[in-house]
Amino acid sequence: MKKFFHKKQVVIMSVIVGFFVFVSLKAYQYATAPNKAKNCDFIYTNGIDQTKPTTITISSEQLLEFKQKGGFTNDASCLNKTSVYGVVKVSSVEDVKNALFFAKENKLKVTSAGQQHSMGGQSFIQNGLVLDMKSFQQMKLDKENKILNVQSGAIWADVQQFLDKEGLAVKAMQSINIFTVGGTLSVNAHGIAHDPGPIAPTVKSMQVMLSNGEIKTASPTQNPELFKSVLGGYGLFGVILDANLEVVENEMYKWTRDFMDYKDFPEYYKKNIENNDNIGLLYGRLSMSPTSYLTDTIIHKYEKVEFDGPTPVLEFPQNTWINRLVFNFSKTGGFGRWTRWMLEKYAEPKLHLCSRNQAMSQKEVCVVTRNQEMYDAMGYLKNKLKDTDILQEYFIPHEKMPEFVDGLRKTVKENGANLLNVTIRIVSKDNITALPYAKEDMFAFVLYFNQKFNDKESKILQKTTTDLIDVATNVGGTYYLPYQLYYSEEQLHKAYPEIDAFFATKRRFDPIALLTNKFYEKYAK
Repeated sequence: MKKFFHKKQVVIMSVIVGFFVFVSLKAYQYATAPNKAKNCDFIYTNGIDQTKPTTITISSEQLLEFKQKGGFTNDASCLNKTSVYGVVKVSSVEDVKNALFFAKENKLKVTSAGQQHSMGGQSFIQNGLVLDMKSFQQMKLDKENKILNVQSGAIWADVQQFLDKEGLAVKAMQSINIFTVGGTLSVNAHGIAHDPGPIAPTVKSMQVMLSNGEIKTASPTQNPELFKSVLGGYGLFGVILDANLEVVENEMYKWTRDFMDYKDFPEYYKKNIENNDNIGLLYGRLSMSPTSYLTDTIIHKYEKVEFDGPTPVLEFPQNTWINRLVFNFSKTGGFGRWTRWMLEKYAEPKLHLCSRNQAMSQKEVCVVTRNQEMYDAMGYLKNKLKDTDILQEYFIPHEKMPEFVDGLRKTVKENGANLLNVTIRIVSKDNITALPYAKEDMFAFVLYFNQKFNDKESKILQKTTTDLIDVATNVGGTYYLPYQLYYSEEQLHKAYPEIDAFFATKRRFDPIALLTNKFYEKYAK
């Protein structure tokens, strides 16, 4: 009998030890950063295979510096493996001109690329010539007038560090600072700076090289048609060389959070945020927890505040491994999502990078600089998992928010898509660009999906995308174009009735269609 119980104890202990080993290995896998690039060889069979290079006879390449000859490129989706002629390193204006001349002489198509974070091949074309702009990154500041001149290959993180030393901050950019300035301008990106929202209103002027090598100054008053076409023009009208951008004081903000039901947000925004110049930054998150799925909402509010003492310098984000562990765990199902939501509600205030203002009566108040709160590379999104994360964005009239969220919830559940995150942002009516996504003041919903590298999950996300576009457009909304090209021509025209005029203008500025990408090739032909 003793021998039997001893064996039973050994078995139980072995199971317990095995369980803890398994959990520990999983936790390590979820928490550690990748040490090499993710394998992105998967090709969705419903798409077109663009991995087969063609044979091209080429004249002299002696004026070009290639980072890559032949081979493949991809984008952040990890689902767009495409053969290219090559990738040219751009360090000067002359490099751009030489590359355009070379491409024209050899009947190659050209795309400009930064971090290639668009997800539908907007930064490359099969067998094309890719201009890698990231070495084209000089900056100079007119501090008196708060105007930054910056070359298009500069990374926003470098811009923020440059401005921080001068007591200044970016006025508008994405919520992640890993992108290039040129990429941001090309998609008219927006972030947590709700005023102005999109970057277009902060652009004073740009230098743009057309496909014939001519350099044009584009501003609201000088070549205005080129100006409004290049902003949100996906690189189709010319290569952005540099831009003059408005910058602002590096203000101090008091960070607070408000909790509410999603249906209450439009009224909350109208009463507390709209026309309130004291609010510097704002965004919200919808719950992914099964117990409050797409109903509970947290609003992160940053209110201007006086600060006693020197302005804190930029610090690099902390706790990346914790964020990566929690976020990857949330991919596994309902319990993971519930855990992440509970941590966001109750633990985030203890982990947030804050300064403590000794002049305040409430010592627990979290105070941050504008630069610090906008300085986020979201490094925790990089992982070792055999999957990929897909972004989508929808722009919805304020009063239609509840209807859209109800449609979002229904669509995701019916299709079985793996939705990980929904962020709410604010975008103002776009009176500047030729292809505006904000036809009026709108709420932006940034969706973050996860999928495995297989046809089944690709088909799920494809159907979810087209269904959600219908949900958005049926309430008078639009969707963002830098992402996967699953939408039909009918859906494109419904959301963007300006699209035919947009393509016609492109053909006037680039009659030989030297500048192109997968978006243009699919929908303009």
